[in-house]
Amino acid sequence: MILSIEVDTGHAQVVEWTDDLSVRLARGTTTRSLVLFLRAADSEGTSRRDVLTVLTERFALPFDDARLAMDRVTGGVVRAASGIPENEPDPVKDPVAWTSYRLELGLPTADEAPGPSPEERAAAEALLAGARPGEPSRGTEDVAVALEVARLAVASRERDSARSRLLVQAATSLSVAAEACIARLGEQPCAPEGSQEWVDGVALAAAARQVTAGFADLPDPQLEERGLGLVGRIVTRLLGQCHAFVGRAMIESARCIQRNGDPSQAAGHAEAVLADFKVLLDQFESEDPADEYVIALEYLLAAIELLIEVRGGSAELTALADRTKGMLARSLN
Repeated sequence: MILSIEVDTGHAQVVEWTDDLSVRLARGTTTRSLVLFLRAADSEGTSRRDVLTVLTERFALPFDDARLAMDRVTGGVVRAASGIPENEPDPVKDPVAWTSYRLELGLPTADEAPGPSPEERAAAEALLAGARPGEPSRGTEDVAVALEVARLAVASRERDSARSRLLVQAATSLSVAAEACIARLGEQPCAPEGSQEWVDGVALAAAARQVTAGFADLPDPQLEERGLGLVGRIVTRLLGQCHAFVGRAMIESARCIQRNGDPSQAAGHAEAVLADFKVLLDQFESEDPADEYVIALEYLLAAIELLIEVRGGSAELTALADRTKGMLARSLN
């Protein structure tokens, strides 16, 4: 991929074309909605961290693609300002810039209808219909159906045991769909960034978190722990090369386990984060970490603090905490 450099010099100029700059988006989102979000975030002064959170979670972009999308929206605005029709970006090779360009000029843009198909919605409703009277939960390998099951279950107004059955059905659907994605990877340790399995992994993990939030309101505390275990399975097997995603999943599980009265097991989760993440301190000793590694360092610090909270401080943990804090402070300057 070759990135273009587009500078507004105040003079009209033809901007050279680039190689393919398209990105794969999450199901139910569109290029237009992505560009509209970024334009609004820019006008409202939304922080870079919050923008990246939306891009990497709602739109399921890897961090590199999220940064690319931010660049291409700006590129579309610059090309529109040139006043040269030849500067209109290629809608296939550079769809984000093309959409940004046309929105800037008040021109129409395509916006395909998001959402599950009628067949997918019917399949999801059938799974929930079976769960309501207490039938054993059944899964689906169709990601779109599983996501719709989760959406409907979380939005349901049923209470107590009926709501619990719907949420268990949702968790089962998400788990089976995730395992089908994992199986398609074969020998690959995790999904290639930007692949269909990647964006589906992000969506499945987000849906599992929403289901888990529903479990947290139920009397059985183990349901929340199991829900976060599902999130962890999805994240580590499909998104495992992203320290930021893995760190969040591990610390969320650790804190839940701690709340449920097992500080020793919680500390074990924190130790796993420490073992995998402390190499970042050497990696970024002499260079500033990229956005995702700043987030990962924050989870490293959270793991250290949890260990100190559970097992007490030590010279080694204090030194690691100080080093991590120093690196985070430097990255914010």
